[in-house]
Amino acid sequence: MPAFQLARRIAGFPIVSCDIFDTALMRQLARPEDLLLAVGARARASKLVSCRPEAFQQYRLAAERMARVAAEAAGHDEVRIAEVYERLHGFGVVTDQDPAAVAKLTELEFAVERSVSRPIEAVRQALAGRDPGQRLVFLSDTTLPGPWLAALLRDAGYGEDCEVFSSADARRSKHTGRLYAHVLEALGCVPSAMVHLGDNPVSDIVRAREHGITALHLPQPRRPPEPEALRSTHFLRRLAHSHRRSRAEAAGAASTQGPDAAHAGLHRYFSLLLIGFTLFVLAEARRRGIRRIYFLSRDGHLPLAIAQRLVARTGEPFDLRYLHVSRRAIVGPSLIDDLPRLAADIGQRINGRPLSSALEFLGIGAATTAGLLRDIGIEPEQRLDQRSGLAPVHRLFAANAGLIHERLRLRRSAALAYLGQAGFLEPGPRLIVDVGWRGTTQTALGQLTGIPSADIAGCYLGLLPQAFRTGLDLRTAAGYLFSFGHPKPLMDMVLEGYVLLELFCSAPHGSVLRYAEEAGRMVPIHAIEQEPGASIRRQAFAEIEAGCLREFEMLDVMLDGAWPEAIDPALAVQDLERLLTRPTAREVARINRIPFIHGINGAHNVVPVNPIPRHEWLLGLKATLARIENAPWPSGSARSALPWPLPSMTFRELRHRAERLGRLFGRA
Repeated sequence: MPAFQLARRIAGFPIVSCDIFDTALMRQLARPEDLLLAVGARARASKLVSCRPEAFQQYRLAAERMARVAAEAAGHDEVRIAEVYERLHGFGVVTDQDPAAVAKLTELEFAVERSVSRPIEAVRQALAGRDPGQRLVFLSDTTLPGPWLAALLRDAGYGEDCEVFSSADARRSKHTGRLYAHVLEALGCVPSAMVHLGDNPVSDIVRAREHGITALHLPQPRRPPEPEALRSTHFLRRLAHSHRRSRAEAAGAASTQGPDAAHAGLHRYFSLLLIGFTLFVLAEARRRGIRRIYFLSRDGHLPLAIAQRLVARTGEPFDLRYLHVSRRAIVGPSLIDDLPRLAADIGQRINGRPLSSALEFLGIGAATTAGLLRDIGIEPEQRLDQRSGLAPVHRLFAANAGLIHERLRLRRSAALAYLGQAGFLEPGPRLIVDVGWRGTTQTALGQLTGIPSADIAGCYLGLLPQAFRTGLDLRTAAGYLFSFGHPKPLMDMVLEGYVLLELFCSAPHGSVLRYAEEAGRMVPIHAIEQEPGASIRRQAFAEIEAGCLREFEMLDVMLDGAWPEAIDPALAVQDLERLLTRPTAREVARINRIPFIHGINGAHNVVPVNPIPRHEWLLGLKATLARIENAPWPSGSARSALPWPLPSMTFRELRHRAERLGRLFGRA
């Protein structure tokens, strides 16, 4: 109900009474019992309990049920929070046997309650605009005492001195109706003088009317229950999903809908994986005794933002820096003394493109390169095909070794100057943070700078088996989801849509092309992405970034820094799993509106799924499957190619079924 309508409905009554939870205040969680997960995390971090937050929640609920039975046997409608924790203390759940631990735990629960409670604005505005002569009181069925409820209301902007009637204080509840009789007696008023606002159709409406009080029903939207699959998962994931199902999040999402929120909600696929990865990075730094952490540009943008917030909580002396490097800006200059290897690397990267693009990474344009190719008898517009070999690229490099070497020397000098300016060359161990998958930037940094491999460690979302090489092994690098291919099932799942991580681990700026001197300092030169694709990508990333940080900060306030040291990677990736392997047609279409896969020169982006026409399936099943397999998002390509209502399936399942059909029809 809008505030102005509510204000009209309560006008004329000398006394206005208002329910608190879900009427005056809403929690940023779908269920009240979910906040006990955060209480358990805080209690464990404070060494008040030793059990996991999930277990604490169950013990705390059991203690309340037992305390409630005892209270009802004594003739009370309500149990008090201190009685609940006294019973919990008696269970042996509380490690500190000092009775003062009970008070500490009750205060922890109240602190979490404060962290998740927010005003319902329509009610707050209507009550704030009431007639000055109207008396305002608040009623609540709760285990919390009145002064604590008054503090919650004060925090939410309902006034400095709210008059509160708590069922815990009165030992009478709205549910039985006895609290209304108590309030009428305490206020010394007749029932017709009061109007009551509430969300519960029985406690707030039926019981109030039974006592002659006018009651206005303000129903809360129905919130989805906790899915069965979530009940056995990590408490952080349960808290995040509870927040997503909450009335507060629904209200926030509704307020952000509009033409500028086309990509709202995408962060939900990735935020927990981002938090888990960042916790892993800090844990690895502690384990290795490293304080200097470099988050490589683009991929490290969001992990750095999370790490800065975590370190601000802990006060640990980590030195967190953002390093503007890229494969293009570092790998090339690092191979200045190995042109054949550089030629092979470039040849692999320009597969399928004209040979005239082979020297773009050095800033040598296609027209100049075309002339160099003609000089050695090679057609510039010839498209490189790795099946035919990389001989044309090797010939180009061999014939122009002097020019290429000089360009590399200048790039190498500029890169070293930037790295020195960024502090990367300072002695001592350092940790770099990147998505992965081959760790080439880490080894290139070692080759370029001469820093011993023992002094450069790497943290990655994942490392493929082929990442193993001299200087990059289990001693110098670790993957969060998988390290050098293990565990393989997790690696296989991520590889179904690894390119999606390029969207989620993006940044506001383009990729680093090279370095140049400006005003006596070396600055990174970023690729200028083509429009309108660049604006679409930046807008999508901005919404992902804002959503991830908003979700992190909600959890951080609730936990008050009681973060776990690690989140199991298999759990952290669960929100992203279906998008990687079994996306819906709608999800594919939504993601495919964002051009985010970098072109060879970093200056333009393309979409992840190129739809395959139906006739191609009929003309060549084998070729079509090979095309999908080599797509950056195989399961997305499979989904876009499958007509509705065929079920969604991973690319591996699609290939298996298609091959079986092919064999069946072949025999027929």
